[in-house]
Amino acid sequence: MAKRKSSSNTSGKRRGRKSRAEARVERTTWFLMVLVFAVIYILPEGTLPNPLIPFSGAVILLGAGVYQFQHGWRVPPTTWIFGTIMLMFAIYNVSVDLDANFYGVTLLVFAIVLGIGAVTGET
Repeated sequence: MAKRKSSSNTSGKRRGRKSRAEARVERTTWFLMVLVFAVIYILPEGTLPNPLIPFSGAVILLGAGVYQFQHGWRVPPTTWIFGTIMLMFAIYNVSVDLDANFYGVTLLVFAIVLGIGAVTGET
């Protein structure tokens, strides 16, 4: 008797494999995070408003998470967790202390997300 194919894998893709579109979205997310690194490094300190950096991190991570979720792709918890943390920093920066500088924290969060993504193969 021949083995039956699993009905849960109807797309014909092997489990654990990402579609080209999903991989492209994840690479774009990585690129945008690295771009923020580059902008912070290139521009003189104080050029960008303090809330812009954590807000850009929140938009990149949460935007990628929402986009991937809408397409039915798996979104790692790190995307949601660190995106929310970045959003909280941005809200704090705007509503409580405009002079708070979260540049370093944002870079650290991006490094953590990129590192975890490199190890696990997810963004």
